[in-house]
Amino acid sequence: MEPIPRRYMVLGQKGGKLHARTLGGGADAHEPEGLPLRCPAIPEGLAPPRTERYIALCKSAFRDAAEGPVDFYLLYGAPEFRALRAAVLALTDLSGKTLIAELEIAEESRMADGTDIVAAAGVLQRIGVSTLLVSAREPKTLTDALGRLAPYARMSVGVRVPAQWLRDGIALAGAEVFAPAAGEDSAALAEALKGWEGQRAIGRDHDDVILAPDGRDAHFIAPTVNISDEIVCDHRLFESLLEAEDEEAAVLKLVLEDEECIQDLEDDLYMLSRPVCLCADTPELLEKALRAFYGLAVYDGTWEQEPEILKYFEQKYGLICL
Repeated sequence: MEPIPRRYMVLGQKGGKLHARTLGGGADAHEPEGLPLRCPAIPEGLAPPRTERYIALCKSAFRDAAEGPVDFYLLYGAPEFRALRAAVLALTDLSGKTLIAELEIAEESRMADGTDIVAAAGVLQRIGVSTLLVSAREPKTLTDALGRLAPYARMSVGVRVPAQWLRDGIALAGAEVFAPAAGEDSAALAEALKGWEGQRAIGRDHDDVILAPDGRDAHFIAPTVNISDEIVCDHRLFESLLEAEDEEAAVLKLVLEDEECIQDLEDDLYMLSRPVCLCADTPELLEKALRAFYGLAVYDGTWEQEPEILKYFEQKYGLICL
């Protein structure tokens, strides 16, 4: 039997902590230790600014754990992608340690809230997530999702699977990290991996364009993309976005003039179906908009920002600077 590739890592849980064991490694190999962190439920009737209030809720839930002597954290249980992204922002506000984010695919490579897996990964891999752990209730759903994701993933990809799926030879493109399904242990999963031959290699794609999710769907744009005229985020944003549906521009330029615009942006995020360019005349206002918008925003140089500020926004929020 061929040895298991060293890149396969199994996440096991002991006494409330996670241990990452590389299969095929030596007996004395270091096993990184981590903590699982459940994302809080979204309070009913969460008052504006909703995203920032949820981030504050996550910080309160994570603060003690973020000060612990561990190597990584696993975020899980997010009720929707928007909450998962906010939880990532909260944890990266508190800690610079390695971060794994877990999400479940429902059908057609989308989460239950409709978020496409490529869109989700495109955002998460640019805001500090090192590994995306994917689960599904049916093996074909998981196979299809990883097949769709593999060409665009620029981070480590893992799966939470029953050991029996591996024994049955499930095809999993690009899977490197494995976590046991609920009610199972990591030893059974590691044993099943010994005979698993379902790894599939899929080449990278779209390296010549930019992945710019709108928060729900994946979009690919060129560095010379056509950007719309300015659309002010105010009480008429809903109508303005409807009027912009017939425009040919691939990217919508949204302008924020004051803090009231943040709420207007949050209220109408569901209307967006194209990549977004965010503009504000101060870095403070632009940052608030970046925290509220759960896709990857584009910056085209409007209202010039300092280079160090833009670098920070790129690293923290995945801002795409054209």
